[in-house]
Amino acid sequence: MRSTAILVSWRPPPPDTHNGALVGYSVRYRPLGSDDPEPKEVNGIPPTTTQILLEALEKWTEYRITAVAHTEEMVITNLEPETAYSITVAAYTMKGDGARSKPKVVVTKGAVLGRPTLTVQQTSEGSLLARWEPPPGVPAEDQVLGYRLQFGREDATPLATLEFPASEDHYTAAGVHKGATYVFRLAARSRGGLGEEAAEVLSIPEDAPRGHPQILEAAGNASAGTVLLRWLPPGPAERNGVIVKYTVAVREAGALGPPRETELPAAAEPGAENTLTLRGLKPDVAYDLQVRAHTRRGPGPYSPPVRYRTFLRDQGRRGHPASQPDPAPLPPR
Repeated sequence: MRSTAILVSWRPPPPDTHNGALVGYSVRYRPLGSDDPEPKEVNGIPPTTTQILLEALEKWTEYRITAVAHTEEMVITNLEPETAYSITVAAYTMKGDGARSKPKVVVTKGAVLGRPTLTVQQTSEGSLLARWEPPPGVPAEDQVLGYRLQFGREDATPLATLEFPASEDHYTAAGVHKGATYVFRLAARSRGGLGEEAAEVLSIPEDAPRGHPQILEAAGNASAGTVLLRWLPPGPAERNGVIVKYTVAVREAGALGPPRETELPAAAEPGAENTLTLRGLKPDVAYDLQVRAHTRRGPGPYSPPVRYRTFLRDQGRRGHPASQPDPAPLPPR
């Protein structure tokens, strides 16, 4: 730079230290060793500016330079809970304070409570029992007024929310699903509002599915002996864990003996549709199609059979899938 100018650059303060919206900067500078107690000041620097050129300075002189960020609000800390404070605001310059605003009386909230003690365990009936105790060391003036409990499956939102009086110390969640992970969050309520949350996570062991997949469609080129089968997994309450694969069973209607079974991995997305193209079916034959799901603990029940008939090769190009699954039981395997 020139011998009588200095380029001053700065970075904005970290966002978590702003204490309000950043409205601008000022730069103060004064020669070292100067007898003048009042530094010179450049005001009104926009908040998007990060450098300024100071000109008309003395040659061969060292300067003390300070950049100041300005906001229109601030956070006052270390106040007493449930206490009334009178607050006034005054503008000021290097010459002193300006006129003060009218006082504003603000009452701070009560202190929030710490984490309560929370435990969750599975009962012999398969329910989940949540028990809790007040936060340790709660002073008498910070009396617990009640509790808020949020809970549910980890993979489902939103969590259910329940409110309890201070006299309650437990809750039993029924109807839980095997193979699912449950989240419990508990906070104590005082005059200052909700306190810190205690959280517990509990995973229920998997089991074989207790429900069957839902077949959506069986359609294809019947004269060519192929059929596209589409289905959905069992409902969430009947999966009993993560579905890892499926078995598709194909049997000629009324035939004895075991069906032809094909295994395939489950779709990567839980709850997603699955498909399989069956080939090599005989012409002019009715087939019963079924699907069952597997977790890591084993297979679940087969779905009710859906009947699909192929054509003779010169009778057309579409098969006749049953519009509804046939509820009749299959011949014994």
